[in-house]
Amino acid sequence: MKPLLDLEALARQEEGQFFDRKSLWEGAPGAKRVRDRRAVRDQIAAHVAAFANADGGVLMLGVEDDGTPTGHGYPDEAIEGFLDVPTKRLQPPQARGTTSTVAGKPVIVFQVEPAPSAVMVTGDGFPYRSHDQVVQLAETAINAIKQRGFIESAEARMAQARTVADLDPALLGRAIKGAGLEGTSIEDYLVESRRLADRRGDALILREAALLLFARDTSKIDHPNASVRVFRVQGTIRRTGREHNVQELPRCEGNLVQVLESARKLLGTVIQKSAKLHDLFFREMPEYPTLAWQEALVNAVAHRDYGIQGRSVEVWLFEDRMEVVSPGGLLPEVHLEDLQARRAVHASRNPRLARVLVELDIMREQGEGIPRMFEEMEESWLPMPELVADASSFRVILRNEPIFASSDPEWVRTVQGLPLDPRQKRTLIRFVEGEFANGDYQEMNGVDRDQSYRELQQLVELGLLATTGQGKGMRYHVVRAGAARAAATDPLDALKLRMREAGFITNADYRAAFGGNRASARGVLQAWVLDGRLVMAGERKGTRYLPGPKWSS
Repeated sequence: MKPLLDLEALARQEEGQFFDRKSLWEGAPGAKRVRDRRAVRDQIAAHVAAFANADGGVLMLGVEDDGTPTGHGYPDEAIEGFLDVPTKRLQPPQARGTTSTVAGKPVIVFQVEPAPSAVMVTGDGFPYRSHDQVVQLAETAINAIKQRGFIESAEARMAQARTVADLDPALLGRAIKGAGLEGTSIEDYLVESRRLADRRGDALILREAALLLFARDTSKIDHPNASVRVFRVQGTIRRTGREHNVQELPRCEGNLVQVLESARKLLGTVIQKSAKLHDLFFREMPEYPTLAWQEALVNAVAHRDYGIQGRSVEVWLFEDRMEVVSPGGLLPEVHLEDLQARRAVHASRNPRLARVLVELDIMREQGEGIPRMFEEMEESWLPMPELVADASSFRVILRNEPIFASSDPEWVRTVQGLPLDPRQKRTLIRFVEGEFANGDYQEMNGVDRDQSYRELQQLVELGLLATTGQGKGMRYHVVRAGAARAAATDPLDALKLRMREAGFITNADYRAAFGGNRASARGVLQAWVLDGRLVMAGERKGTRYLPGPKWSS
C-alpha cells in the first residue's frame, strides 16, 4: 500500500525531479475550456513513464503552474480513461492513478515508483525524467542507469549488522514530513517510499544509504571516509617539506546531514571577506558567493562515489581559489560540455541519497545545482566555475578574483544601474576599452553562440555597442555615450519593443528590461497572464508569452 500524500502541501511544491503538476484547462482568462482529452492522455503516459524510468515521482493534474488548484470539467468516463493510461499505454504496465481533492477542487494523482527496468510508451519510445524536463533516451541507456543506481551503487548495499534502532528518529521524522508523507510509519517510509531498506520475513534490512543519511552517530556508519576534509593553503600552490604550507581544519563527520551542516558552518567562518570586491560592488562580500560554494559542496557529498572508501570529499582553500573535490569520475551519461553549458543533467550515482537530501531541503533538485553555481558567480562578476573531471574525481574550482580590473569606478556605477542582464553588464565593464568578438562574450559568460549573438544585438539596439566588420570578422566596441539613453529608456517600452520584434517575450526578456531573478520575473509574467495581458505558450525553458487581449494597456 502506498503511503498517503499531503496533497495540499504537494500542490504548492516547486516542480522538479520528483514532482510535476499540470492544468486541465486552456485558453484565455474568462474563456477557459477543458484540454483535449487525447493530449492529456499523451501527457500522462509520457510523464508517468519518465518518472518510472528515473527515480519515481508524483504527477498531479488539476493544478495551475503557480500551485493554484483549479480542478477539471470532464465527465466520469473521461476521468476513468485518464486513470487507466499507465495500465493500458505503458509496457510494462504501471500503477493506475487515483482521484482526490485539493482545496475543494478535484485532482488526479499518479504516484509513480521507479521501475526495475525501462518503461516504454507504446508507439512513442522511452521518456526519462531529467530535473523538470521529459527527454527521450534509449532503452539500453535507461537500463544501464538503473543497473548502476539501483543494484551496483554503494548506497544500495545491505547493511547487515545495523537496525532501525541505529537511526535518528527525529531526522527520519523531518524527512517524512519534507516528503509530504506525514502519518507514514518509519518502516513504511524506509521500505515502501524511499527504498532505503527491505523486509526479510519479520526483519528489516537497512541499505547503506539509510545509515549515511540517518545514523545516530558516526560509529554506526561503516564507510570510513563519509566525511568532508577542509584544507587551507598559504599561497596558490601546495608545497611539501620545509616549505609545507597546508593546514588541515577539523574534519566534518557524522551522517550526511551533520556532515553538510558542520562543513557549511566551518567554511562560513574561514572564507574571507574581500575589501577589493567591496570597493568594486559597493558592499562587503565574501570571497565566493555563499550559494555557489554551498552548491559545490552539497553536490560533491550527494553525488560522490561511496564505493571509494579511501578518500573523503575535500575542500581546498587557496589564496586565489577554492577547489571542491569529489571522489569518483563523471557517469557515462553525464558530459562535461553539458555541465559547462549549464544544461540541467540528471543521472545520479546515488538516487536514494539525492532524493532524500532534496526533501530535507538540504540540496536543490537534481540537475539544478551546477547551473545555479554558474549564475551566482556570474551575478558576482567573478570568473565562471571551472569543472575538471578524470577517471577518479570531479573537481569544481571557484576563483575569487574579478574578471576585470576597472580603473573607472564611475563607469562601473553607471553600468550597475542599467536595466541589463548581469552578463551584459560584465561585458560593458570588461571591454570598455578596445574591441571584442562574439567568441569572447561566449568564453567569459559561459553561453553558446546563438545566445551570445542575441544578447550582444540587444546591446547594439540600445546604443551601448557599435560594430565593425561582418560575419566572423565582426567586432564590438563599447559606446559609453549610449549609457545615458539606455538608463533613460523605460523598461516597459523596451519590453514592448521586444514583443513587436519577436512576436513574443520570454523570462529572459523581462529580466533584461526590469532586472531581478528568474523567480520574480516568472511571478510577474504569470500575473500578467491571469489578468489577460499575456497568453502563455510552451513549457519550462520553452515558455513564451504572447500578447493577450489587454497587452496594449
